[in-house]
Amino acid sequence: MKTLENVQFKFIIRCGIIMLDLIIRNITNRKVRSALTVCGIALGIFAVIVMGAMSENFHQTFERSMSVTSDKIRVFAESGVFGGGLRDDKVSDVLRVAGVKDAYGILMTTFDEDKMGMSGKQVLGVPPEKSSVALYPVELKAGRFLTPGDSYQVVVGNNIKREYELQVGSKFKIHDKYFTVVGILDYTGSIFDNAVIVPLKTVQRLYNVGNSVSYIFAVPDERVDAEMLSKRIELSVKGTSTLSPGELAVQARQSFMIFSVITISSGLLAAIIGGLCVMNTMLMSVAERTREFGILRAIGAETRDILLLTLGESSCMGLFGGILGILVGIGAVYAMNAWLVKTRIMLFLITPRLPVIAMFLLC
Repeated sequence: MKTLENVQFKFIIRCGIIMLDLIIRNITNRKVRSALTVCGIALGIFAVIVMGAMSENFHQTFERSMSVTSDKIRVFAESGVFGGGLRDDKVSDVLRVAGVKDAYGILMTTFDEDKMGMSGKQVLGVPPEKSSVALYPVELKAGRFLTPGDSYQVVVGNNIKREYELQVGSKFKIHDKYFTVVGILDYTGSIFDNAVIVPLKTVQRLYNVGNSVSYIFAVPDERVDAEMLSKRIELSVKGTSTLSPGELAVQARQSFMIFSVITISSGLLAAIIGGLCVMNTMLMSVAERTREFGILRAIGAETRDILLLTLGESSCMGLFGGILGILVGIGAVYAMNAWLVKTRIMLFLITPRLPVIAMFLLC
C-alpha cells in the first residue's frame, strides 16, 4: 500500500515538473512579449510601492505629531487658522476660563522664507518658561529646554541638528541673527524633528510681528472634558475660535484619507494597467496556440491541464513582475530618501504591509 502511495506521489511530482518545464519554455519562447508583460506588471507594483511609501510616511508623521499635542486645545483668531489677528494678550483671557490648567501662545513661521516652507523646517516661538510643557512628551537628547531669561538661545530638532552638524553650544544663524544651541531634541518622527524652538519675544522682534501669535495652546485640567472646555473657551473669549483634540483628529484623518486615496489610486491604476498587459498577452497567446492545444488534447491532455498551463504562465509572469516591482520600488524609495537626506526631507517610508498589499493587488 505504501509502495503504491509512493509511486503516485512520485508521479504527481514528475507531472508537476513537466508542467513547470512547459510553462517556462512557453514564456521564454516569446521573450519580447513576456519581457514587456513582466515590465508592465513591475511598473504597476513599483507605483504601488512608491506611492504607498509616501502615504505611509505621511500617516506616521501625522500620528506621531498628533500624539505629542493630543491633550491640548488650539485657540485661533476668529478669522481662522491662517487669518491672523491673534495676540498673546489673549492668553490671560484663556487662562481665566474655568477648567483651563495652563495656556501659552505659539508663533510658527517658516525657517527658509525663500523656499516658502517646502523644506519642512519651521521656527517655533515659545515662551521660554513653557518650552518643556509645549514640547511634552518629547525628550531631550542633549542639553536643556529654554528657561526664563533666554533670548538668543534655541532648542533644535534632531533633523536640524544633523543637517547643520550642531552640538550643544554651537552657533546657529536665523534671519541674520546668531543663536546658541542649548538643547537638542530626541528623534520623534514628527514635525518637531524639523523645528527650531526660539523664545517667543525674540521671534516676534526678529520677524517684526509685534505681539502676534499663530495660536494659543490651552491645557485642560485633568478631570475636565476637553470637548466641552473647547466650546466654553470659544464662548468666553471674544474674537477666537477653537479646535479640540477630537475635532483636530477628525479633520486630520479626513485630510489623510484624501491624500491616501490620491496616492494609492495612482499606484492602483498602474497595477490595473499591468494586469491588463497580462490579460492581453494571454489572450493573444491562447489565440495563436490553437494548434498546440489540439496536439496536447490528441496525446491525452485534458481541458484542465491546458487551463493550468495557461494560468501557470500568467501566474509566473505576474510573480516575476511583482517581485521585480517590489525590489525596484524599495530600491527607488531608499535611493530617493538618500538623495533627499541632504535637505532632511523624508518623503517615503517602507512598512512590512506595503509589499503584502502590492502582492494582494497583483493577485
